[in-house]
Amino acid sequence: MRRVRSPHSGALAAAGGALALLCAAAASGPRQPIAFSHRIHAGELGIGCTSCHVYAERAPVAGIPSMARCQGCHKFVKEDPEHPQVTAELKPLVEILANGTAIEWIRVYRVPDHVHFTHERHVLAGVRCQECHGEVEKMDVLSQVTPLTMGWCLGCHHEKQREKPEGRARLTECVTCHK
Repeated sequence: MRRVRSPHSGALAAAGGALALLCAAAASGPRQPIAFSHRIHAGELGIGCTSCHVYAERAPVAGIPSMARCQGCHKFVKEDPEHPQVTAELKPLVEILANGTAIEWIRVYRVPDHVHFTHERHVLAGVRCQECHGEVEKMDVLSQVTPLTMGWCLGCHHEKQREKPEGRARLTECVTCHK
């Protein structure tokens, strides 16, 4: 039996391959300017999310920590004599802090512009960071673990409504997320 080949099959295969590469890259997270481990900071050291992401409790965005916030700890933590690999990993950060330049982190999570999302409402409602961002305290490289699609968000909103129907009636109204 002879296989009929479409003039578009090569392009289709290439697109499929590109999509597979993008999915693999997304699963491991974007390559950041310097190494940063949430596993060490949030996990091993037990630093809470809002210690670094200070706007999460009072603003739409959680915020990226300022260099001054990093400097607050890393003026003391510059090396680890017992672990030379840790000292090597800290070297780029120490140099950046000494130069007074900002790190241009690559954003991992983003909702579409037509969505009105606020961290403040979610944090104050008791939504744990891990519900949307996964077990960050176990991640060396931050990657997006939830799709942040309308269906995914609505699923959560429906669940929260079922838990407390009297106080969360508006959670699934369009204007809650779309202004």
